[in-house]
Amino acid sequence: MPADYLLSVDLGTSHTVAVLVWPDGRTRPLLFDGSPVMPSAVFLDPGGTIHTGRDAERLALTAPERFEPNPKQRIADGTILLGDREVPVAAALAAILGRVARTAIESVGHLPNTVLTCPAAWSEQRRGTLHDAAAKAGYRPVKILTEPVAAAHYYTSRLSHPMRPGQALAVFDFGGGTLDIAVLERRQDGSFGVLADGGLPDLGGLDFDAVLVEHIGATVKQRDPEIWKRLENPTGASEMRNRRELWEEVRAAKEMLSRSSVAPVTVPDMAQSLHLTRGELDQLSRPLLSRAVGETQRVLGLTGRRPEQLAGLFLVGGSSRMPMVSKVLHEGLGIAPTVLEQPELPVSEGAALALAGPAPVTPPAQMPSPPVQSPTAPHSAPHSSPPMRSGSLPPVTPGTDETVMLRRGEPEKPKRRIRPKWIAIAAAVVVLAIVLPIGWFWLTNPYKQKPFDEELAPVGAATAYSGELNDGLYQVRVWDDKTLFAYTTSSTDASGEELHLRAVATATGEPLWESDAVFTGTGWDGNFYVSEDLVAFSQEVDTASETPYRFYFLDWETGDTRNTVDSADRTAARSGDHLVLGPLGGNTFTVYDGDGETVSSWELGNVEEGVTVSNWDLVGTPDDLKEPSLRANGNGRVWAVTSDNVAHVHDLESGEKVASKEVETVDDMYFGWDNLLYVAVDKETGYDLNVYDIDDGLSRVDEETVESDTPAPDQVKACGEKLICVREPVEGAIDVYTWRIYNPDKEEIVHVFDEGEYRYITPLGNRMMVEFYEGDDVRTRIYDKGFDEVGNDVGESDFEAIDGGSALNWPAASGFSTSTGNVIGLGRDGARTSLHIDLEVYACDASETRLSCLTVEGMQVYSFRDA
Repeated sequence: MPADYLLSVDLGTSHTVAVLVWPDGRTRPLLFDGSPVMPSAVFLDPGGTIHTGRDAERLALTAPERFEPNPKQRIADGTILLGDREVPVAAALAAILGRVARTAIESVGHLPNTVLTCPAAWSEQRRGTLHDAAAKAGYRPVKILTEPVAAAHYYTSRLSHPMRPGQALAVFDFGGGTLDIAVLERRQDGSFGVLADGGLPDLGGLDFDAVLVEHIGATVKQRDPEIWKRLENPTGASEMRNRRELWEEVRAAKEMLSRSSVAPVTVPDMAQSLHLTRGELDQLSRPLLSRAVGETQRVLGLTGRRPEQLAGLFLVGGSSRMPMVSKVLHEGLGIAPTVLEQPELPVSEGAALALAGPAPVTPPAQMPSPPVQSPTAPHSAPHSSPPMRSGSLPPVTPGTDETVMLRRGEPEKPKRRIRPKWIAIAAAVVVLAIVLPIGWFWLTNPYKQKPFDEELAPVGAATAYSGELNDGLYQVRVWDDKTLFAYTTSSTDASGEELHLRAVATATGEPLWESDAVFTGTGWDGNFYVSEDLVAFSQEVDTASETPYRFYFLDWETGDTRNTVDSADRTAARSGDHLVLGPLGGNTFTVYDGDGETVSSWELGNVEEGVTVSNWDLVGTPDDLKEPSLRANGNGRVWAVTSDNVAHVHDLESGEKVASKEVETVDDMYFGWDNLLYVAVDKETGYDLNVYDIDDGLSRVDEETVESDTPAPDQVKACGEKLICVREPVEGAIDVYTWRIYNPDKEEIVHVFDEGEYRYITPLGNRMMVEFYEGDDVRTRIYDKGFDEVGNDVGESDFEAIDGGSALNWPAASGFSTSTGNVIGLGRDGARTSLHIDLEVYACDASETRLSCLTVEGMQVYSFRDA
């Protein structure tokens, strides 16, 4: 059996591509159903068989609840619910890889050594899942190469673009559901290292399809409203099929416009076809692509290099095929991108080139048909493991291990646990022909609602306290698989309070470490900051000192103190594994990592001249809504307003200025979200809501004038991915507000909550939990993004979102003694689940699956759904 064949597999979010390399260096993509691109979709039939690719899409017509179009996006979930079964993500990926393996065996008679690709930002845990999936599919140990490094090898080898050591290449990977950007540097040994990476998890080709469908819909609605009504809200099998056909027509027209200036669109039930022009596509695409340009500029800025200093800008991924993509990038960056006719192939083939060595490669069009050998094992069983071949992996090109020098300032976390809004819509359109309305809703909902258990269940035994609690401080912080408990007792030597800390494994309730009676003194507060590699908190140690506050940085694994930092101010915010210490009345910002070591520092204003920082915070990101139990991470930027009425935005990792501009006054209300800065400016009769684009030097992009008799806004916050809530107090009322909802994409206030007594609004994924008064009682009602009521009113309030599709209510911490109340689960559909009656606690915090509490009996973890 030949020892030098090689298989390269790019298992993408939407599609999978595989390339075979022959012993003489020739390459050939594997064909699945006659195409080199296979949908990365899975379907679990009642017999337990997992079907893949277009077979999965066809079978989804019969049972959409058994279908998952993008299992790769669910890699951080661990399992996928397919019908009534929880299927490990590794098993779903193994089914796709098994399909690839069988096709490879049919081509060359055995399963060659294999290299797989993955995103640059994937952690070792996610790569481990990919290794497990390959093993389940019958592969020998595989090599994993990141997608941008694979693309870089294709750029230099296949396209013959030489790069000197030290030169940098930007890889723009634009797929069906996501955009990934990386800047790589050529090393002395010829390998590539990732200097910086980023991207937009909610921008891909499906978003362009959605915009085009909406555009066509406006014409259809004008000519025949009844036809569009049926296409927009189908109710039967025939109407579902028509909707799918419309999306397929629009997608085909979009692809045709990559080659011509006009493309027809046949609308079901309409006698005359419509058409789309290249100009219409370009006009509709530009707002979406402007985001891509801004993100490319941001990632490039992390490296400290200008666009003209790049060796090239390489476009890969199917959505890169649209001519407008390269045009807008060229306009925005000033450099001409490189894009291929089949941009889906470079990642897979580039990974093969990286491992196959410098053998000459013949283009597929010139390649003779490869020899087909008899299979070494039968392939009739749909999920039999492919036979393994002997031998080890080929030697790796020197230096192909990538070192990430600059990251996005975020902790490793699942970026796509919840799919962006158009992913599920388009996936449903591709596969849905006969399905009930509830099935359509299930497929098009990007924020999956996970079921709650019937009751709250203790996980392990309660951990006893050390000493007698003194009602000084009770705090619980959950970070994914770990819980930090903090409480105080009176000091045994009358020196003040003793702060006790204990870490517990959230999944099992088992103690990890304890630091009892170590931190002695007074001035403890509830400001605890935790993430994957950060445990920090503050204490007031000396009121007479110029630095009266001390921040402690602990080791998550041992509880040992890594470092302490004395500060003039206690104000701080966490962004990923970084802690930002910012001044109020001062002018110095300092960013620390989990070890308490300085990452960056910068000054604003001049204290001697009386110019100090009056307000500051992190710039939030829509990703924060997808994993609310991990709390806000921000996008790695800090906004601040100095007393001379100047707004500043800085990159927290580098400390470099992103933008600054004189705006309104320091007394106005500021909020940073999704690279926009919002300022509510008080006037005599109402206020102005001004919107500034951070990536465009804080240029003003919109101004909304609100005529109102209510007092000036006291809060601006995000209440959805693309919704900003402005809160106005109601004069003469306590805890009653008018809420105005602004949509930056539409550049207008799209809704007002003022007909009633409204309390708080909290985002729940792409929906909102709105609290209102009914007599003296506070109730909660869920609204969808169109501001329609969902489900019935819920008889509780103060729910906290724990993921994109559900929320939890537990007894509120009093700060002085125990509080008793019920634990209630709430789904995005308004369904209420009673989990526990009369739970007595000092304080609690929740993850997506666990509730950790300081109870009278001790420190206790509870489960409300499977981990």
